[in-house]
Amino acid sequence: MTSKGSRLDRQVVLLETGSTQVVRNLAADQLGELAKNHPEDILNLLSRVYPFLLNKKWETRISSAKAIGNIVQYLPDWNPDREDLDADMKPEFEEKVKEEIKEEPNDNLEQKEQQASVKEEIDELNGDGINAMVKIEQDLYKNIEKLKNTELWEKIYEMENDLIKIDNFDIMKVLEQGKPLLAADINSIKDPNDIKAQKKVKLVEREESAPSPTSLSNTASPTNEDQKNLASSLKREPSPMENQKSARMKAMAKRKLKRQTQSSQTNQSNSKPSVDLKSHKLNDLNNNDKVIDGTTHKNGNDSVLSEKTTFSNPKMDITQQNNENKIMIESAITNNEDETYGITWSLQTLYDLLIENLNHQDWYIRHGAALGLREIFIKNKKSGKLVGKLKTNTIEENNIRNNKYLQDLCCKLLQVLALDRFGDFVNDTVVAPVRESCAQTLAAAMNSIDYTIFAENKHIFFKVFENLKQLILQQHKDDTDDDGESVQKKIWQASHGGLLGLLYFVGSKTAFFIENDLLEQVVEIVLFGLNSHDDDVQSVASAILLPITNSFIGLQTEIIDLVLMTLWNCIIHRDDDLSSSIGPIMDLLNKLFDHAKIVELMKLKFKENDKKWSFHNLVPHLYPFLRHSITLVRKSVLNLLLRFLSIHDDFSNDNWIDGKSFRLLFQNILFEQNKEINALSVEVYTAMINQYVHQSDVDANPIDSVFGNFIPSFVHLLMTPIGEMGKNFQMTASHILKPSSTYVLPEDHATKKRRRSDANASSPIGASSRSSSICSSSKVNIDSAMINGDVEILGKEIIIYTRVKASEMLGFTLSKFTEKTQRSFIENVLTNSLKIPFSTPKFLVAVIISEFAKTSKQNGGPDFLLPQWLVEIYEPIFMRGLTNDPNVEFPTFRELVPALKGLRTQCQTLLNTFASAGKLNSSKIPQLPFIVKGEPQAGNEAFDMVIADKVYSDYYDKLFKHLDNTHKIKALKTLQDSRYRVLKNMESVKESYQSKQSSILANYANALLEIRYDLPVKLNPFIRSLMDNVKSEQFEVLQKRSSNAIIQLIIKLIANKKENVANKIVKNLCAFLCVDSIAVPEFNENSSFKDQILTTIIVERNNSISDDAKLKEVSEKAKIKTRGALFTLQILLSDFGKDSFVKVPQLKSIIFDPLQKYDQLSTDHNTETMSAQLGSNIVDSLGVLRIIFPFIHKELQEKELVSKVLPTLVALLVNEYSVLRFSSALTFAILAKELPVLVLPFILKNVLPFVNNAGSTKERQGGVELIHHLAEQMDSDILPYVVFFIVPLLGRMSDSDTDVRDIATKTFASIIKLVPLEEGIKDPEGLSQEFMEGRERERDFLQQMMDPAKAKPFKLPVAVNATLRKYQQEGVNWLAFLNKYHLHGILCDDMGLGKTLQTICIIASDHYMRAEDYQKTKSVETRPLPSLIVCPPSLTGHWEQEFNQYSPGLKVLVYAGSPSIRQTLRNSFNKCSIVVTSYDVVRNDLDVIKHYNYNYCVLDEGHIIKNSNSKLSSSVKEIRANHRLILSGTPIQNNVLELWSLFDFLMPGFLGTQKAFQEKYSKPIVQSRNAKSSSKEQERGVLALEALHKQVLPFMLRRLKDDVLSDLPPKIIQDYYCDLSDLQKQLYQDFTKKQKKSVEMELDDNNGDATEPKQHIFQALQYMRKLCNHPSLVLTSSHPQYSQAMQYLKATHMDIHDIAHAPKLGALRNLLLECGIGLEDVEKDNNLSTATVISQHRVLVFCQLKDMLDIIENDLFKKNMPSVSYMRLDRSVDSRDRQSVVRKFNEDPSIDVLLLSTKVGGLGLNLTGADTVIFVEHDWNPMNDLQAMDRAHRLGQKKVVNVYRIITKGTLEEKIMGLQKFKMNIASTVVNQQNAGLSSMDTHQLLDLFDSTNVKSSNENGVEAGDAKKNGLNDDIVDESGLSGKAKAAMGDLVELWDEKQYEDEYNLDNFIKNLK
Repeated sequence: MTSKGSRLDRQVVLLETGSTQVVRNLAADQLGELAKNHPEDILNLLSRVYPFLLNKKWETRISSAKAIGNIVQYLPDWNPDREDLDADMKPEFEEKVKEEIKEEPNDNLEQKEQQASVKEEIDELNGDGINAMVKIEQDLYKNIEKLKNTELWEKIYEMENDLIKIDNFDIMKVLEQGKPLLAADINSIKDPNDIKAQKKVKLVEREESAPSPTSLSNTASPTNEDQKNLASSLKREPSPMENQKSARMKAMAKRKLKRQTQSSQTNQSNSKPSVDLKSHKLNDLNNNDKVIDGTTHKNGNDSVLSEKTTFSNPKMDITQQNNENKIMIESAITNNEDETYGITWSLQTLYDLLIENLNHQDWYIRHGAALGLREIFIKNKKSGKLVGKLKTNTIEENNIRNNKYLQDLCCKLLQVLALDRFGDFVNDTVVAPVRESCAQTLAAAMNSIDYTIFAENKHIFFKVFENLKQLILQQHKDDTDDDGESVQKKIWQASHGGLLGLLYFVGSKTAFFIENDLLEQVVEIVLFGLNSHDDDVQSVASAILLPITNSFIGLQTEIIDLVLMTLWNCIIHRDDDLSSSIGPIMDLLNKLFDHAKIVELMKLKFKENDKKWSFHNLVPHLYPFLRHSITLVRKSVLNLLLRFLSIHDDFSNDNWIDGKSFRLLFQNILFEQNKEINALSVEVYTAMINQYVHQSDVDANPIDSVFGNFIPSFVHLLMTPIGEMGKNFQMTASHILKPSSTYVLPEDHATKKRRRSDANASSPIGASSRSSSICSSSKVNIDSAMINGDVEILGKEIIIYTRVKASEMLGFTLSKFTEKTQRSFIENVLTNSLKIPFSTPKFLVAVIISEFAKTSKQNGGPDFLLPQWLVEIYEPIFMRGLTNDPNVEFPTFRELVPALKGLRTQCQTLLNTFASAGKLNSSKIPQLPFIVKGEPQAGNEAFDMVIADKVYSDYYDKLFKHLDNTHKIKALKTLQDSRYRVLKNMESVKESYQSKQSSILANYANALLEIRYDLPVKLNPFIRSLMDNVKSEQFEVLQKRSSNAIIQLIIKLIANKKENVANKIVKNLCAFLCVDSIAVPEFNENSSFKDQILTTIIVERNNSISDDAKLKEVSEKAKIKTRGALFTLQILLSDFGKDSFVKVPQLKSIIFDPLQKYDQLSTDHNTETMSAQLGSNIVDSLGVLRIIFPFIHKELQEKELVSKVLPTLVALLVNEYSVLRFSSALTFAILAKELPVLVLPFILKNVLPFVNNAGSTKERQGGVELIHHLAEQMDSDILPYVVFFIVPLLGRMSDSDTDVRDIATKTFASIIKLVPLEEGIKDPEGLSQEFMEGRERERDFLQQMMDPAKAKPFKLPVAVNATLRKYQQEGVNWLAFLNKYHLHGILCDDMGLGKTLQTICIIASDHYMRAEDYQKTKSVETRPLPSLIVCPPSLTGHWEQEFNQYSPGLKVLVYAGSPSIRQTLRNSFNKCSIVVTSYDVVRNDLDVIKHYNYNYCVLDEGHIIKNSNSKLSSSVKEIRANHRLILSGTPIQNNVLELWSLFDFLMPGFLGTQKAFQEKYSKPIVQSRNAKSSSKEQERGVLALEALHKQVLPFMLRRLKDDVLSDLPPKIIQDYYCDLSDLQKQLYQDFTKKQKKSVEMELDDNNGDATEPKQHIFQALQYMRKLCNHPSLVLTSSHPQYSQAMQYLKATHMDIHDIAHAPKLGALRNLLLECGIGLEDVEKDNNLSTATVISQHRVLVFCQLKDMLDIIENDLFKKNMPSVSYMRLDRSVDSRDRQSVVRKFNEDPSIDVLLLSTKVGGLGLNLTGADTVIFVEHDWNPMNDLQAMDRAHRLGQKKVVNVYRIITKGTLEEKIMGLQKFKMNIASTVVNQQNAGLSSMDTHQLLDLFDSTNVKSSNENGVEAGDAKKNGLNDDIVDESGLSGKAKAAMGDLVELWDEKQYEDEYNLDNFIKNLK
């Protein structure tokens, strides 16, 4: 398991990189879960999220604010007001503390406290100590007293003077004198042309000042200067007296600095530096820190103060050992906190930072700060009561201080409301994110203030309201014009801000305004806003009254009347009909008219003969807004009209409903694309019709007369043909009634465009867009696409939807006419419409007639009869169509003319091909008619489908026969291609024709069924037409009409005793449900699958459909058919309810009959004799059941289905056929989703045991498949039961069956993420007590699995000769947990933390317990088995020594050495307890090793098997063992795919197949690491990493040294640079120049694909690498420059082995001399004597090559430093002797140097005798170097470890080291570091390695000039916005805004108030 920090990194990154709001919100929610589970880390979480709150991207800020809210709600309670000590003992204690502080020097206090803490801890353990809680409180008072003696204490109270008092706050002075807050500071908007110069200036400044920005945080990176100072201070020679002390203190300092830099080093590329929120602003002042945007530049040191509420000593960790008389006491690792932590409010620092950023010049920073504050006050309700308080104060003092802070907060927020000028315009409506968020924050803060406890707080409320009122009214903002008249110069943004503040203030604290009689003043402000000339001010003003309407109604009538009249005036006297503020105004009117008092008031004005306030005069003013461009406005006006229609009295019935209202509403239905508003339009229209008919004098003024003048226009618009792609049919504009003068009809488009372009061209860039936006919006016609019939823009679906709805309304209207008008209209208008040669009028007329008949029957009652003339007119017409009368065959519809012309062209092309390609005489080629059927002038000879078919078949065959053989061969391919195109065109035309014909016939049938009361004599035409349409109609609105018609037919059939026909229809519908082979697989097609899980096969088929066009087409048609059948059955089940099975017994029979037959076979034990037909019927029955089950009546679900079906499903779940198991599992899941209380307990009791049945593969397959579908179908609904499935799935992830493994793995990965959410939900219903107890056991297991710290303590049953540290005991606990549940894992602790010891503890313990059990039971399960340790050859002796040292009772066999030696040991395996061998031996002696069974198989340095394709890896995986364990400090070294190989050893199949793993995890992660990856790829990478982390999380345990060790000295890594010698430089430059060209050519041959083999490139790199080490490694006699080099050496009288030619040897010599090694040789050369025998430092020297070790030994030590004593450890040393070399070096201090190769000496060895590590060569993989340096830096090391890396400047080495740092910075957080190896470099990286001229020094920063030019920073390019320079840069900062929907969700008043509660 990795640290939770790695998960935090990924969640934080997702806040920014998530491409959807769902992903980002999920990350925010999961951060909240982290806070809930780890409340102690809340401040760390907030510090990581805070920088993202100030991000430029809107979505990132919103998600970060949500994350902050989710986190702070789990903040532990903090009570600053409680009295901590008893009143009697407090004075005495305080006096004692003061004396102690006075007597004790400050520098000795900490040391004595540490010394005393151990004694106090032991006293407490013995029961002799004082009460622990009292001790903690005393410590706190002691810290407070210490703080009082510092300057910081004075500054705490001085800071109060900086707070703004609200009594002194003048909002108008702020407005007049304050600097407006714009989008950004104009000085911060840089011209791109100046960037290069600025970069240079910054570089110069950096060099001169060399600052040390450590930031506020515990995560900021130290500067190079800091590191150098630290390194030099640690490097100085300490005196003997202080050596031990200084090393320890420096180690503490180093670890503190590293903890501060830890999180920023995890992923520099994707994460931001965090802030230390434990460091209070007071402490920053004390340290003279400067805070800038959350980053602090420190000049002082942090003090250590920790408040830890625990009964144990907070500075100590105590670990009980297996010997009860022995304990381990060690210093605890604690976070260093500032002096005010625990004394101030936990969120005070975050609060201060946010307050500071409220007035930032950049709008997005202001916005982020406001959002953060808002979430703090909303989610943590106590925040308002805690801000500013101190632990040191009394309750009274704290209340006063809290009040001051709240006043300051309100003043700061009011200031932003007054000065902010930033706004985003959406549909001409301003959205001011900063002002609105600050208004919400102000309301949230006010909501958290309780003035009943502290009365002074109430004063804040009054002052805030007073300032808001002044800000809105701006009464003094008057100037005079030239005539001396007063002219208002009010700032609309300020008024807008004040109104927003008042809006949320009133909405959240309505009671305050009512109690204090402030509502009238609020109304006064609202009236001011409504009378404003600014739309946005009006909009907010009207919204203020919405939440307080009920209270507003209680005011005086005069006030209400004034508001009401003002609202109407806003509508009546509006110059711009399309202004944006009208929506809220109408919403307010709508809400007001809910109240009878408003209606009475309107009546009163009407009775006073003020006719202008009648509805007749008022309502028409609403009509222009029916076609407003803003959706919400259109919705508001419809709701308001609906409200007026609901008022039933004489006042409302004042003839306001007239022809214009009907006409406009009908047009609304015809034109409205939004289905919600269209439905609302239908509701208003029907209500208007009904009210008119109900209230008017029908005889005097029938509705016919109202519609008479324009109903032909209705029909004309309605019958406009619907075009096909490429051909549109425009409505006639003269038939359209314009709702307003600004409504532009199509013919005015040119004028509109010209005006808009002129307006835009004349607008200056910096000018406000408000006026221009109004101008442009007033000329918008949102219906232009619908009027033009533009199919490409709208799509046919929406056009047909509006036409059908309008036709239904026309039929409904027709039913209200008098019969005379009805007959006239139908005979003269509708019937003639059928003669139009288009398909559209034909089906729409049928829709009108059917709706007319249906509504007439509903209105007329049960005895009503439709007029006979209706039947006489339409029955013959419709029946001729239904019966396929050849005399009335539908003509070719004119909509198809373009398609027919295209087909004719293809046919002619095919015929012409015979002449062009086949060289056929043109006289033999027939000519096709030019005119096509459907055109007005077309005759009988016109081109049609018949002719096309002849061309395709007859003509083609005849013409082909006329070709000679030669041309047949040559032209065949061309002819076939042309013929295929003809065929596809014919199919397209036929399909289009059939689709139109199906729609017409279905609506004919529907209409006939409505106009007839009896059943038709011939049912087949009706049934066929309707069923054909149900299964093929692609438009839902028409398909649903056919479904309804079928149900009506079924009802009539049942009523007429023709149930058999009804049953047949239902049977066919059920068959339609089963046509989708993905949802309902066919039995016959899948009957061959018996040993597989069909789910995996179905998934593969589903994936293949998207790649196959033909399969995709078939699948789409199947889905349409299924959808139609489901529509129909859904209506049937709804209409018949619980009687469905009685009225339609066929439905019950389809479901139950096959299952009952199977039950009978099961009873007779003859299921193997089941016929294919029965199998097919069972699959279909289950398919039907699960599709319709959600719509079946609940009573039927529970009584009829569940009780009868579940037992059969259990039997089918273990059937031999995979398809039946699949059907059963999926059906089970659907039933469980609908009825979890009934079904899931049944599954747990009857099915879950299948999963663990080792004797039946079928049961395991069925059980796992069921769990998979449960997880997939139920999603989060499975939460209450999820714990029951985790353990069974874990057990199956190592199953012998591949499919079981795969499905179990995928399912586990999907549900493991739900585990953290499970804990807080209530217990599920229906579970027995036995299951509830089992649930708690499972929960206990999950807690241990997800968090090793919660693993139950494991007491070693056998003595181990070692004292375990706390973290080591926790590791053993985790290993014991894995052992208990037969799980396997990776112990990947940092190098040197004792992985070997922990492993020995669990192996020895398990060996002992097995032996004890075997003595008692003689069970085969616990028979004696050896444990196998596989390790690198150099560690076999080390393991033997460790076992002998720590557990001497275990007999160890080292199976190593030569083959002859190993031959003698082969029969000794079972005679010993432990077998230790190497990887090479496993590979070579696999047959011997795999012959035995083992208890444990441990792979030490298990990353060696990272290559899954190697023979070594395959060999290791054949070993059989009860428990498998991998030990590795670096389980991932080069890429994440290595992790798959490790888990393939532990739990084969756990991570799926290698291919699947690569696609799901490896590929996205690698792609996201590419510098050129897109944001989508980065997101996929982060999500894949998160998913992988969750999956492997329970099986990996990872601890770092800095996290668990308090006494390990630091490790200081330094780069030691040297220059190439002259000889090296010449050889290097010549080689790189020549080789770079060949590398470029090779990469070009591979098309730049860096993944292709680069063998030659790597050889070249290897040459350069050797040359950097020593020229003799490359300069052989075959070298092309050998002779020149020899001449040079001869001329300079030097030898190739002279140290001058190898600067690395000189550098190594200098380093050794600095360590005091080899000084004797220098002194001897200088004739000096020395008495030193033992050097002060001892050194490990690592090289990659054996040849380099030889050179160091021969050329340096033997020739130049003969006094150096050294040993050597490489492959030349036998593996059995390597441990003795290690032991001798550690024990003999006279040995100065140990020469090692990285491969041999870099793994597993303990070389703590050395304190200096020098790398002469470096591994391509940085993990190998890390492993090597940790040979010295590990447990047991007492000195500071200095690591030196010798690097040659300006060469490939320097670049590789830089690349290593880059790789480490982007390291994967799955475990620790992951990096791309050389093989994964991209092209530019490889080429760069061959460039010897552009190596950038390691201490350089900033952007190079070349980079600037490459990035286009010097180019003044005009982008698509038409801007450049500063304007372009400014616009670049403003693009990250939201759309209308997102703004609406974020700034919804109702949602906000709901969150406050």
